[in-house]
Amino acid sequence: MTQSDFNWIPINHTFTEANPVVETVFGIEGDLEPVGPALLLLQVAGVNSLSHKAFINNEQMPNWFLSPAPGASQAAQLMMESIPEGFLKKGDNTFRIERGDQDDFVVYNTVIYWRE
Repeated sequence: MTQSDFNWIPINHTFTEANPVVETVFGIEGDLEPVGPALLLLQVAGVNSLSHKAFINNEQMPNWFLSPAPGASQAAQLMMESIPEGFLKKGDNTFRIERGDQDDFVVYNTVIYWRE
């Protein structure tokens, strides 16, 4: 039987030219490896560029981008991205976001959901 689990990861990082990268470690506990694709939820604000990159366990997330808020809004928004199968593993995992173009923005919280 397959079950789902999640991990809340408080990033709370303002990306600027002086602070362009954040990396954190999160765990997947238990005896089973994650199976199938997983989901990544991000709470972001102030995004203006599509050039930012994300990595899980040093694998770049394909087709990943942070969408700018509508108009000139700086409102926080919730984004959801698919994590390809095989990116997550039981034990310690890393999640890294790298700032792209000249864009200052904030990532508040993330949640990663997976099945095992």
